[in-house]
Amino acid sequence: MPDNLADQASFLTPHEQEQLWRAAVIMADSRGVLLRLAGVFGRRIEALRASVAQTGERLGGAAWTGLIQRVQDTVEDTLWSSYRYATFGLEAVPHLARPKAPRNNPLHRLATTASGAASGFVGLPGVLFDIPFTTTTILRSIAEVARDSGEDLAEEDTRRACLQVLAFGGPGTADDDVETGYWATRLGVNHLTVNLLISNAASQLGITLSEKFLAQAVPVAGALAGAALNYAFTEYYQNMARVHFCLRALERRTGDPAALQNCFQDMVRLARERRRVSRRPGTEAPVKYLPRTTR
Repeated sequence: MPDNLADQASFLTPHEQEQLWRAAVIMADSRGVLLRLAGVFGRRIEALRASVAQTGERLGGAAWTGLIQRVQDTVEDTLWSSYRYATFGLEAVPHLARPKAPRNNPLHRLATTASGAASGFVGLPGVLFDIPFTTTTILRSIAEVARDSGEDLAEEDTRRACLQVLAFGGPGTADDDVETGYWATRLGVNHLTVNLLISNAASQLGITLSEKFLAQAVPVAGALAGAALNYAFTEYYQNMARVHFCLRALERRTGDPAALQNCFQDMVRLARERRRVSRRPGTEAPVKYLPRTTR
């Protein structure tokens, strides 16, 4: 961790400081190359929507609204069915056997990538399979991150926390808005009932998936888009889960959420500055990121 943050984070142990800095780096790097590519797709989709609206505002608007609502309904139904069963077979990890950092779960990214490629190959009809499969797999992956972080999956609060990750906004969020959206959403959904929380998460994820599926609507050509975007989205929510459950664990251990939030925000800002500086040719940044743990 950078030396200039050591005093501010003095209320944490060295190991906790390292955990928080790693979470800050993940937050700063939450939009990788594939997600920036997804942003390109998003701009193309906006152009497509404008084109449809020009040919007939009423028809285009109704078609787009209907697509979003259909996807959202499917996601909501999937979340309801997965809410209790996404953790099936996931037993608590004993403290001594717990990994130092949550596992990367590459099989989940591989599975959703294959699903995106398959659904994109046949076009929009493949969406009927891809939506529930991708949503369930992402939620399962989030639950595994929670387990590796020491959460008790048998508790209702943990399952709610898994759903919260899906409500933190889509991967299309601008860099500097990811952190703001995270804290705002946590504040807004903490006291929602499960019914409202699932509706909120389905709304956020439904819009994201609607745009993704428009990008892969053309058969065969959509296979590459579907595979790349599914991989990127799964990785994004896995990373957000790592940040979320790391902060939850540190909040419980320190008992001072406000100090932790202030320290984390400063770490994220420094991590973003480090990333921007390191992109300039011939410029070396004075601080190195902690290496990501791979398992």
